[in-house]
Amino acid sequence: MTRAVIALGSNLGDRLENLEFAVEALGSLGELVGVSDLYETAPVGGPEQGPYLNAVAILETGVAARNLLAALHDIEHLRGRTRRFRWEARTLDLDLLLYGTETHTDEACTIPHPRLLERRFVIEPLLNAWPDAVLPDGTKVATFAASVGDQEVTALGAWRSLAPPSKGFHGRGGWWVVAQVLMILAVALALGAGGPSLPGGNVVSLAGIAVIVAGVVESALGLLQLGERLTPFPEPLDGGGMVHGGVYAAVRHPIYGGIVVAMVGAALFQLSAVGLGAGVIAGVFFWWKASREEARLLRRFPQYADYRARTRARLVPWVI
Repeated sequence: MTRAVIALGSNLGDRLENLEFAVEALGSLGELVGVSDLYETAPVGGPEQGPYLNAVAILETGVAARNLLAALHDIEHLRGRTRRFRWEARTLDLDLLLYGTETHTDEACTIPHPRLLERRFVIEPLLNAWPDAVLPDGTKVATFAASVGDQEVTALGAWRSLAPPSKGFHGRGGWWVVAQVLMILAVALALGAGGPSLPGGNVVSLAGIAVIVAGVVESALGLLQLGERLTPFPEPLDGGGMVHGGVYAAVRHPIYGGIVVAMVGAALFQLSAVGLGAGVIAGVFFWWKASREEARLLRRFPQYADYRARTRARLVPWVI
């Protein structure tokens, strides 16, 4: 068995699903012994196009180098890869970076990959998956990391086990949904628990009603605009798309924000200091859950980074 190092990239279609497809297909060519974290990078060369998702897979295989390279091209083709011109956008790009200690210099198969040591989006995930990676001559790949340190790469963190993360209760973020329900129940209990009262009397209670209405309207607008894309899980629906108009032009997570605003409004209406404290804690929780959801959205939709830069508010329009 020989250790092969394969770079994965995608900037067309469902980028994350394309990489998932590639990793599963690679499993049929040998034993996957490592898959790097996920990275996002701007395209290098060619026409204007969207950013890439990149990763590296480590494969122990008995398939000869040239046959393995041909198999990688077959996997690309199965995912809709076309080869019209150099540097074009692609649904899936698989590069054979290293194949044990072998070197090949012919045009059809060049190993090590000629640009392996020039690209941070290759070196960084490679070292993430295999920190002690070495070239055929025994030189450690890590010695070249500093030379590409000025290139911009965004680390997105761990993205998969060998089972697709978007499948199943746990993989879709189901425990976040459980925690969300428990948090809402905890706020409801706090509102009914009595305890110290907030100052302000009727004025604060009336303000609470207005805040409740604002929260309900915000959440309702978010629900209506999501429509069939709605899911309680942090992981987006397969085949879903982004919504960035209407209320989503003012706030990225109006449903979560509206829930928090309504809970705070309920505490003000009841003059409940305990309920207000619980509402603030719930706000921190939904902020955190939204951040985890955004990490998944960034992996799925290349345009989400631009949307997030334009729409600064996460929970409350134009505020936070």
